[in-house]
Amino acid sequence: MDLKSFSERLLLEFQKMDLSERIAKSYNWANQSKSYRQGRNLLDQSMWDHIRTGVEACLALLSHLESIGFEPPEEELKIALVAFVLHDLHKDSAVEKKGSSEYALSLEELERVAGELSRAVGEDLPPAAFLRAAGVSNFSPKLGDLGSLSNRYSWTGIRDWVKLMDQTASIIGIAECMEHRTIYSLEEKLRRVLPPKLTEHLRIVCHRVQEMRGMITTQLHNGMALLMKRYGYYPWLRFGDGTLYITFDGRELPDKDSLMAELTHLFFRSIREADQVDWEKLFNRPTLQCQPLAFLVNQTPGEFAWMFHELFMKSSSGSKTFPEKNFKESQLAAYKARNLDELYRIFGVDSSFDEEFREKWFYTSRYLAALQRLVQRLEKISAVDALLQLANFLGLPAEDIANRVPDPLHTNNKRFDGAIWLAYRFLQETEVDGKPARHLPIEDWRVTVRKKAADFLEGKITPEKMMEIVDEELKIGDDLQNYFREQLIVSWETVRNLNLLDMKELLKKKTRSQKRICNLCNRKILSGSEPKVKAQVIQDNVNVFSNRILPKGWDPGKRGDVAALHWCGVCFFEFILRQVFSMDSFSGGDQSRQINLFAFPSFQITEERLLDLQYDLKNFFGTIYVHRRGEINHVWQDPWVEEKQEKLRKHLRDHFQLYKDYFEQEMEERGRPPKNGDVLKASPPGNVLLFTYDYYNNSSDRTREEIWLKALSAALSLHKLYGFRLWVTEKPFLMMSDVREVRHAIHLDAPPYKVARLLEGPERRGTTDFVVPIGQVNDLLKRLACVWEIHQTVNPLDFSKPTDKNVSIILHQLDVHPMAGAHFFKRHLTEHAYAADPFVRACRAIDQMRGGMEVSLAREIALASLKLYKPDISQEGRAHRYENLFRLVVKGIKERREKSEICGLLFKRLERLAKQSSKREYVRVEEKAVQEFVDLIYDRFYMDACGGNIAKLNQRQNQLADGIFFETHLERLKEIRERQAAKNQTDRRETV
Repeated sequence: MDLKSFSERLLLEFQKMDLSERIAKSYNWANQSKSYRQGRNLLDQSMWDHIRTGVEACLALLSHLESIGFEPPEEELKIALVAFVLHDLHKDSAVEKKGSSEYALSLEELERVAGELSRAVGEDLPPAAFLRAAGVSNFSPKLGDLGSLSNRYSWTGIRDWVKLMDQTASIIGIAECMEHRTIYSLEEKLRRVLPPKLTEHLRIVCHRVQEMRGMITTQLHNGMALLMKRYGYYPWLRFGDGTLYITFDGRELPDKDSLMAELTHLFFRSIREADQVDWEKLFNRPTLQCQPLAFLVNQTPGEFAWMFHELFMKSSSGSKTFPEKNFKESQLAAYKARNLDELYRIFGVDSSFDEEFREKWFYTSRYLAALQRLVQRLEKISAVDALLQLANFLGLPAEDIANRVPDPLHTNNKRFDGAIWLAYRFLQETEVDGKPARHLPIEDWRVTVRKKAADFLEGKITPEKMMEIVDEELKIGDDLQNYFREQLIVSWETVRNLNLLDMKELLKKKTRSQKRICNLCNRKILSGSEPKVKAQVIQDNVNVFSNRILPKGWDPGKRGDVAALHWCGVCFFEFILRQVFSMDSFSGGDQSRQINLFAFPSFQITEERLLDLQYDLKNFFGTIYVHRRGEINHVWQDPWVEEKQEKLRKHLRDHFQLYKDYFEQEMEERGRPPKNGDVLKASPPGNVLLFTYDYYNNSSDRTREEIWLKALSAALSLHKLYGFRLWVTEKPFLMMSDVREVRHAIHLDAPPYKVARLLEGPERRGTTDFVVPIGQVNDLLKRLACVWEIHQTVNPLDFSKPTDKNVSIILHQLDVHPMAGAHFFKRHLTEHAYAADPFVRACRAIDQMRGGMEVSLAREIALASLKLYKPDISQEGRAHRYENLFRLVVKGIKERREKSEICGLLFKRLERLAKQSSKREYVRVEEKAVQEFVDLIYDRFYMDACGGNIAKLNQRQNQLADGIFFETHLERLKEIRERQAAKNQTDRRETV
């Protein structure tokens, strides 16, 4: 078995071990002791991720070494891999030890655990003495095990490989490499495991990006990795804030300034190499003009011609009323025509055309108008000159059209009158293969127009011209280079050029016009750039995207009123990238919401791992689906509420893959997503990943709690699948200065109150921030699964209006009811005869998580009640029968009766029930049992829990009654099933 296959099998088997889940390197305030420097190795990381990242770092290094012709001994590396996988076994509390140190782990225990792992991968068991020595700290004097080993292998060298893997898996970021001796330590360890001839010119360098934006940050890291490869430096380890590069030839690197132009060029190339961009994002239909983004995506005449073709060939109801709808009374008056027929006579139009000609005319008119607008923009000429240039290419007369169309209609960017009349002449006078255009099939005519357009644009559209337009309209190039100089730090040149604000600009008096400071990032806006945001980029209420008081004159009721908002070129480019890579909203309406999930690797990823992520996340469309009905019966919460022990990571992968396929199938059939929906999308992978939970709809009939609960479920799933630490926020950018601020598994930025209440209390979290420490991830996953299971049972999905807004009701009850599970169980059984087992388990789990003393008290009262009266479980009147005796005792307490009186009332009730009882009910009147029942409610509930306060009794009696209902029903159901099982067994014996 080759080394790569061996390591994959080893990791797979380790993942199945409880050790991989039980141990975690967690951040908490108590760890900031004298033995730790603040910020070092204090980020959440599971043992599984620690082992995986160390093994992957080793494999990445070996792959690079192989490419330069060096191969270490394979057998020794396999031993090192097994030893590294088990090097933290001493930290497992489940493993028997003689003391607290690493050396206290017995060799027999090591042989037992290592034997299971070695048999699973089909390899010989390494000596237990070496495995213990490999786990002992370098600072420990207890390394005597190495002396007892044979001289078959270089055990010290193998142990050095283990320590190298351990260090690579423990580096938390590039900031640590720049602030401490990490790079020096790595170089020393490499010199110990590699021959001197190879390490003679060893050099490790790094780049760091402190600010986290999203797509720009990802593309910046990816661009730097590509550039460094060109200079002979291998991107070995990628972190959230930068990358470590390694080389064995000692090649010198250029200064930072010379990298900026290359990096900017790579940024623009990444847009052109993106997957197919939605044409609608590149074109403004009302004005028939290209968006600035179109000049970044399209670089050739054929690409523009094809884009117009795809846009205008879509079926439209406008063709049925064309051109009548374009010439209303005011336009006819401008032409000095009384009606449409008279207008037709002015331009020589024969009005006896059929529907097919009308459709061709409609298509051609818009196409020519788009070409006219494009040429006008490229060559900076008037609309009339652009029209005449187009007509000259087509060999058509157009001077009369230019003269007869009124000037206001020429200059109105929402009118294309000149193109309408030119298109008619084009259709009338063009022949294709000897056939008049009006007799051609419409598909053939569209192809003809597209080819003509490509020929017309030849020489006008060039990559250089496109970049000139982009730079002129957006000023992105200069802004990007300034941004790179400011944010990019390289280890061989640490000087930064800060974008300092102009003091004169800051000291200006407040006016209706905004200062030239970016509303998003507070950076200075370069002179010469257009300081207004494009409304279509925002895709939401504009005040969501501002961190400052908005200028005077801004109307919050108008989504498109963005004239008062100024963005710098970098912020604008970030949203361009999000459009290119489909990270924007499907609907873009005011009711659409997006939750951004910024994901950071834990702790690092390699080039090979990045390729795996690219395969996993390419065209990623996931969702959190919780309803057991519809076309696909696969729900997110299954592993936690079903009895079957399904592998969690496999279930989550299958869930996302299933709904990705389903979503893509719907997109292919419809050509668009459903009107209402939610979808998790992923950016191209890099050092930092951006996921968005897009919550799009065309109505306001959805709640903020719903999207946050689904986004939290998605974040926890991604953490489990890939080991990411995630920052979950509604803001488009991360408001932080260092990736080390993302310490815990999940950070929630200002979640709704009801969602925040699902987290553990501040004393257990160790902070007042809304975070999920790694040790609490599994508990929160189970809690969310129970919430979703209860919701899908109590609030079945309405397929005509598919939303989960009523999950807010579940969250509310969790906050106010100590036994919310029992509450929803009772609510469900009053309307249905049966409750599914997953729902029962979810209700039980929620009560145990939140109920505390009330749950045990409700069970005690239910069991005491069943000693006196076993009610029938039939649906009608269930609540009355189950709570009968409890309600009677509470009534007596409210009437201020003594215990003896309440016992008397209970005796009378039981006697009455005995006379009325059917065969399915059983009543037992016993003085001692009655007394115990009354004491339980009076003393434990009224006096202890309610403090002898009638008001509190009134407040809490219904909550306790829900718990009694729940426990009574389950206990009676259990008795009936056991009795039925015993009867069936007796019947089988008699039959035999």
